[in-house]
Amino acid sequence: MTLYFAFAGIDLDTLVETIRTSGDFPWLQGWFTAVATFFFENVVCWTIVPPLISEGILHWITAFQSTFWGVFIGDLLMYLPVRFAMCYIAKLKWIHKHQQQIDACGHFFDRHIGKTMFIIRFTPGIRTPALLAAGMLRVHFGIYTLYSALSCFLQSLIVTFFMPKLYAPAIAWLKGLWANHPGFVIAIITAFFLLFCIAQWYIAKSVMRHLTAKNQQPQNS
Repeated sequence: MTLYFAFAGIDLDTLVETIRTSGDFPWLQGWFTAVATFFFENVVCWTIVPPLISEGILHWITAFQSTFWGVFIGDLLMYLPVRFAMCYIAKLKWIHKHQQQIDACGHFFDRHIGKTMFIIRFTPGIRTPALLAAGMLRVHFGIYTLYSALSCFLQSLIVTFFMPKLYAPAIAWLKGLWANHPGFVIAIITAFFLLFCIAQWYIAKSVMRHLTAKNQQPQNS
């Protein structure tokens, strides 16, 4: 079965085929993989790279470097433009009116940036808003970069060394199960995505509750 994902005018099937056929040029293969993470970070890291490693198409060194640098640079591209834009946005009256709340959110990020970066790294539903908020709140660049690099390093380790070993037996098991009980396989996949969405919702709700509490403190003091 062929799957097509279209985002930003890019056909994911074509991209995967390009990565497959560029195996004779590891630097080019790594570059394609890194760029792909800008548009399909979760799909590339969790569903494309592991099987390519297990099939011997993508070397683990190329996979590790490309996923790390692709995701890490993507984090910086989410943070820096918003941070620089705040130099001009900060002049708006609305910003001055809510400066205390914004400062409270900034202090929250400064105190909990480590936990936040690791949580959002594995929670795609809140990653983009959180990274944009970090730039808007002008979170310390050095601290942001450090924890972004550490969380990206951990993700690349899991994607490169753990997922390929899990992928082959999991797919073989699902294929065997599909032959006799296709409805059960559909139920397993559906339950997995439901649990994933529920976990995302609870994590996002918890983060927003903490942010709201921090926003209200300056007003109550």
